[in-house]
Amino acid sequence: MTNSKTEFKAIGEFLLQENKTFVIPNYQRGYKWAVKEEGKNETAVEKLMDDLINADKNQQYFLQGVTVSEEKEEIVLIDGQQRTTTLYLILWCLDPSNIEKINLRYDIREKSKEFIEKLRNHNFDYQSFDKEEKYQDIYYFKKAIEQIKEKLKGLNDKNTFKEFLLNKITILYIIIDPEKATKTFTMMNGSKASMLPEELVKAEILRRISLPETKEKIVSTSVDDNLLELKGIITQDWETNALRSRYAREWDKWLYWWNRQEVRDFFGVKNPMGLLLKYYYWIKLNGNNQKKEEKFSFEGFKALLIDNGNNQKQKTKLAFKELRDLQKSFEDILKKPKVHNYLKMSLLCSTSKEDKYDIIKYFMSKKNEDKLTDDYAKWRLVGATHKEITDPENNNSKESKKEKAFRVLKLLSQQYLYWDENDEDFDDGRKEMAYKQLLRLNVEMDNALNRRFDFSIWKNRSLEHIYPKSKKDEINWSGNNRISIHCIGNLVLLYGSNNSSFGAESVPDKKKAFFNIQKEDVAFQSRHLLHTISVFASDDWGIKEIKNNQDKFISRFEEDYNITLNDNER
Repeated sequence: MTNSKTEFKAIGEFLLQENKTFVIPNYQRGYKWAVKEEGKNETAVEKLMDDLINADKNQQYFLQGVTVSEEKEEIVLIDGQQRTTTLYLILWCLDPSNIEKINLRYDIREKSKEFIEKLRNHNFDYQSFDKEEKYQDIYYFKKAIEQIKEKLKGLNDKNTFKEFLLNKITILYIIIDPEKATKTFTMMNGSKASMLPEELVKAEILRRISLPETKEKIVSTSVDDNLLELKGIITQDWETNALRSRYAREWDKWLYWWNRQEVRDFFGVKNPMGLLLKYYYWIKLNGNNQKKEEKFSFEGFKALLIDNGNNQKQKTKLAFKELRDLQKSFEDILKKPKVHNYLKMSLLCSTSKEDKYDIIKYFMSKKNEDKLTDDYAKWRLVGATHKEITDPENNNSKESKKEKAFRVLKLLSQQYLYWDENDEDFDDGRKEMAYKQLLRLNVEMDNALNRRFDFSIWKNRSLEHIYPKSKKDEINWSGNNRISIHCIGNLVLLYGSNNSSFGAESVPDKKKAFFNIQKEDVAFQSRHLLHTISVFASDDWGIKEIKNNQDKFISRFEEDYNITLNDNER
């Protein structure tokens, strides 16, 4: 016998059900309607608000349906939690008293549940809740509130809008059997592709650790024995719920960490769980000698959780522990400034996903070394491969890492590095080599201060001529065949936006702009580039200074890479 049925309900009839609690189950993903999806100009919250505000208030308005299971006083939202939460927030923004009779509970997510409940208190300062932004749901609740309030600013009659919301907006209300809830959720979300593989993995892990322990039942006629067994069952259920709750909270913390903009930019990722699941999957396949190129998928990951001995729960616990340890390693390699800096420079040189993972694996193995050297990063910057650096005796490269460094130095020591008007075949990668080596010099100065370098410059990088190109004819370059206006001695790394602000200014005017910190120019990001500052700090700038800077650059490169240019190559 089933409890399945379908009916139409107005929003007021749906939300204001007396003595009922709406439950967001543990297998649901977090609240995300306040997130602007890639390629879209507005969030789902903003889209819904625009549609509702612009709708004909005298006509019935139909929203997409919700699927629930009803269990005594609880309405478990299987599909439709994003819409339901957003409607709850809209009613609160109209007037906090509107939600006094609505009970909305985020199962397992204690802080999310607390935030939603506290909104019913008229004196609740929601902006002060979770100021450290530790919880992703709460961050997006706040964003949704801001977006709703912004849309409501242009609304003249909020009472009419509220009446329309409660009485004219209708949903299809679908009730299914509680036993079918999880399966239905996976099927529905899978079919409409609203669940990502990462979200399905979470749901599968929570499902597996909720499986009952399989053990032989001992039949007994003793009341004490049966009471003891019942007590054991209750204890086991309590422990399972506690474990599932802890897993869900930990997962959400990982999710929040990977969705911090600085983390996404650092690793160059866009998916919600960043590299955690994909990298873990890659490690497990490599350990089993399977093909590296096999793409991460939910089905593939689920296969990792299968235990041939039928101990699914223990296998899942082990996998979660491995994920926890891996997440900590990711967090650790970003905490230590030198590891952070050398890793990012190396990642800038990665050539493929496999290469990227090899780099990360190398740095994870070195993360606890107090005296981590820059060897790996410096060789990557001259084009050396992972194998050439870590296993030089067993690679088949035609050119050794030292030969690559020598070739780079010869090119960077040329008279014309930035441009050569007389050479049609100039484009041989010299500028890119200059970018990387000038970046390295700036990073090393931050390393000396044990400071994490700001790599945002890499997306907005530029080479700046200290002595301006437009004034090159004012200098007599004769007799200086190793330097020119375009040589490395006259170039520094700069943000592209700052480069344009310099224009064709003279050297004194450029210095004035660079060091004028009293000027309200927050966009002048280049002031954190310590090597660039040190070069700009020179009192005078002409042929002598350009040559000295060039010689200094070459000497530093020779020392760092343990190579030497011949006199005729200098």
